[in-house]
Amino acid sequence: MRKLTHPALLCAIVIIGLLISPVMAVDAAPGEMIYRPFVNGQERPDIDGDMIVWEDDRNGNKDIYFGTVDEFRDKPPLPTIRIGEGITSDDASQEKPSISGDYIVWQDNRHGNWDIYLYDRSTETTTQLTNDTGNQWMPAVSGNYAAWYDNSSSKTNIVLYDIAADSVKDVIECDAKTTIPGGTTEFKPALSENYVAWMEKTDWKVHYYDIGAGTTEGLGSTSEAVQCWPSLSGSLIAWEDERHGNPDIYMTDLDNPSGGEKRVTFDGADQVSAANSETIIAWEETRVPPRSIYMYDLSPPGKELLVIDADDSGDEHLYPAVSGNTIVWQNRRGPSANLYIFIYKPAEPVDPVATTIEVNPSTFTLDLNGTVTFEATVLDQFDETMSGIDVEWASDNETVGTIDNASGLFTALAAGTATVTATVGEITGEATVTVNANADEPVASVVTRIELDPSTFTLDINATKQFTATAFDQFEEEMAGIAFNWSCDNETVGTIDDSTGLFTAKSAGTAT
Repeated sequence: MRKLTHPALLCAIVIIGLLISPVMAVDAAPGEMIYRPFVNGQERPDIDGDMIVWEDDRNGNKDIYFGTVDEFRDKPPLPTIRIGEGITSDDASQEKPSISGDYIVWQDNRHGNWDIYLYDRSTETTTQLTNDTGNQWMPAVSGNYAAWYDNSSSKTNIVLYDIAADSVKDVIECDAKTTIPGGTTEFKPALSENYVAWMEKTDWKVHYYDIGAGTTEGLGSTSEAVQCWPSLSGSLIAWEDERHGNPDIYMTDLDNPSGGEKRVTFDGADQVSAANSETIIAWEETRVPPRSIYMYDLSPPGKELLVIDADDSGDEHLYPAVSGNTIVWQNRRGPSANLYIFIYKPAEPVDPVATTIEVNPSTFTLDLNGTVTFEATVLDQFDETMSGIDVEWASDNETVGTIDNASGLFTALAAGTATVTATVGEITGEATVTVNANADEPVASVVTRIELDPSTFTLDINATKQFTATAFDQFEEEMAGIAFNWSCDNETVGTIDDSTGLFTAKSAGTAT
């Protein structure tokens, strides 16, 4: 097989965090930007790990090339240095490559119609996967599967191919819409090792096929708006969605449909051509025309970031592809198109800190001698639940009820109200407990408050004053027959009889 290369003319490596445009609406993504322009065009890139594949017109037609991120970064811009290894040499057009591991697939018209070809980097062999007279095009590869459009029948179906078995696993009966609404730009069916996704022509919605179950479903969205250009990584799917009048990026987890959809973008401009990994989503953005590249960090709490803005009216940034934290895309179109690579390098993760405690139940009513166990949910600064956190429990009125410090088990002792508090460090959460008196048995009165009469008094030396005390229970009722013990905190000023409450003044001063 002929290996085709071409001299690089210029290399630029930029730390994007240093280039902050004064007009950007969001923060710049921290990371490394790699840009190496060539004389001829490189378009429609894809990436898996450190390996990039693209269309290249250096030989006068479109061929498929691949190379590593390190090759783009490290080789100096000398005329004798060449980047990329060509895997096609036919004079026809080879386009729209996709890569996963050792496998590269593309569409090829060397026989007069579009067929799908496969290249295995481990064996350096090329295999023609289709030879039907119809068109098979826009292939994607993930793990051991490849998928592509097929219009051999009256509809555009999707073929799912098992590379290891060297056979078609399934023909997904559908009628896929392969171009964007109102345009001619084509997008691929999305593929992961678990799912295939596409835009259905009958309703202009994204549908998906579960490879393991062999079933087809819709996203289950309540919106009637257009959905297109799906992207898959594992079970995470992202797509364009027009429910707010302009294309936005939405996402969901197909393994957890109860988690619902998440709106990723909120700007009034168009956000299109989504590509995602399990850590980031990238897309084309028109808020700085014609097209820029933005991204979203999926790690909590989630954040939209600017990757690169357009410099002028011809500076289009197009067709992002994502693997891990690396994004690759083409800048401009045709012979002047070149590749950009951005490696996102987020700041070190912030350790979660207990910020809020939610107590459940927040209110509860029970009878005397009844019990209830309270539970505490500790949330961090991102409103994410923290596990393995020890909580201390307390009751502010142990006459009404007590609570086990470790387990949160509350036991009702007397009618009344108590506040239960869960504490982690300086963070607290509260709940209210009301204890009712049992209807069929009397409730014992408990002294909860004592009033003295008089509450203040002035008298001369050697004079006396009789104080009286009244006790009140938990229902604010006076209690009779209560024996009081009296005392004085300053017996130099005066003394009080401990049983009668008779105070005798001895010297000038104040006593309680």
